[in-house]
Amino acid sequence: MYLHTRKAIIQAGFDPEVVEAIAASISASESLSCAKEIFRLFIVEAEKLPWPQDTDFGALALQSKSAQVSNLEVKRFMLNEAILRAQWCATCATSGGEGLARMVHVNELKAELDKCN
Repeated sequence: MYLHTRKAIIQAGFDPEVVEAIAASISASESLSCAKEIFRLFIVEAEKLPWPQDTDFGALALQSKSAQVSNLEVKRFMLNEAILRAQWCATCATSGGEGLARMVHVNELKAELDKCN
């Protein structure tokens, strides 16, 4: 889903690399406080991207980069924030079926977070 959504964002005329770079910086954070500080910039940049595949790319980027995190506290933070972004995307659905489809990513993220506990 990550690469498919990334490609669609580029085709729509947007650049996902800034969001990816910030997500990588968050994942490299040595502390939760550092991760939270960097996340402020992430929010600003991620909000600039569309949802061409009915999925929030910010949530996908956080999920993808969280796989590389050694600090469990930072990893949980990234996944929690990804869940919030994916939930927001799902609540913006214009139909029930669309909302259910968008919730698939939320459930995937929650399962991933459960593995961290």
